[in-house]
Amino acid sequence: MWRIVAIFLLALAPAACQAQSQQSRFDCNNFFNYGTSASATLQQFNTSPETMAWNWFTCLNQPADAYGLNRVWELLKPTDQVYLPNGAVPLPYDQREPTPAAVLAQANTLGMDPRKVFHNLDSIQQVDGLVLEMGGAVPPEQQGQPVRFQLLMGSDTFNYINAQKVYNVNGQAALTSDLNFPNTAWELKTSWIWIGTNQTFMNLLQSDGYYTVQAYYLQNGVYQVGYAALSGMHVINKLTPDWVWTSFENINNSKYTVTNAIPPTPMHNTTGPTPAAVPVNTAFQTNPVYLPLAKYELIGVQHQFNQQPVLLANSQLESAFQSQSSCIACHSTAAYSKTKGYFNFALAQQGGIVYPTTALPDSAFVGYNKLDFVWSLKRAQWQR
Repeated sequence: MWRIVAIFLLALAPAACQAQSQQSRFDCNNFFNYGTSASATLQQFNTSPETMAWNWFTCLNQPADAYGLNRVWELLKPTDQVYLPNGAVPLPYDQREPTPAAVLAQANTLGMDPRKVFHNLDSIQQVDGLVLEMGGAVPPEQQGQPVRFQLLMGSDTFNYINAQKVYNVNGQAALTSDLNFPNTAWELKTSWIWIGTNQTFMNLLQSDGYYTVQAYYLQNGVYQVGYAALSGMHVINKLTPDWVWTSFENINNSKYTVTNAIPPTPMHNTTGPTPAAVPVNTAFQTNPVYLPLAKYELIGVQHQFNQQPVLLANSQLESAFQSQSSCIACHSTAAYSKTKGYFNFALAQQGGIVYPTTALPDSAFVGYNKLDFVWSLKRAQWQR
């Protein structure tokens, strides 16, 4: 069980010198609260945002307990347990809605481990409403099937949502001021290549360094139960006022996911890894301590407007609009109006649609209450 993980203390510049700097230690204990000092964590972060991003990623991927059945991030609260049907009040953070009986019945037939988390991969639409398709080396029955997504949140994120009663649209409509999450708020967004029950395909993905889990989703009233492989992950927290946006993905994604071109071509990331991320990726990927994560790479980090990189995308989560994707800019538009609904950040321009890559002026949000960058609140439903 990883409790202390390596951190590479990197100089500010140049990138080549960063990768050769001395190794010290990073403590994963209480990392969701930035250890014993948020200011000390911020100081380390400012020295090398990319190194801190990797340290958080390794902490999230520690075994969650002595049995090593689940990783730390798998025990965060998924949004389907927060934004409930009919806007119902969610259970406390440490309690879960029961896994559907039909899922457990299938899982038992398949010989799955009931002690492991069953992930509800309940979404296929990306921000622009499109899907990312599987292709390339996937089995014939998986060709053209969508990559699936799941969002999760940390305890302080959930507790703030619960305290403000914004887990349903009624609570968001009742807001009289902007939301302001605590600096210990965390969110994750994950993307998944669906395996189903094809053991050969799972072995192939595992040989390419993918982390695989037990999963299910509801399709036309029937639960599909099987396995899925982690292809990408956004890791987000509020260490800085505009939040910190980091993105990881598997280096082999182009083998299994494709563009929406005709004919489809392998999906690649066009925004990174950024120059600052490259040496840090190498340092962690080549360290034997991180062998289970060696096929994942950091794409980049955003934490302030008007700084590099201006664009940041995950090829699995924002595939079709990478040329306009900016995590910080798009999420800065998270806002709700009881008369206008959710703010529309798809901007009409020259007969087409573009997405913001810089902060919009305050005048754009007249009549709205801002949701402090947390667009997952859009998943809330009305309480009827």
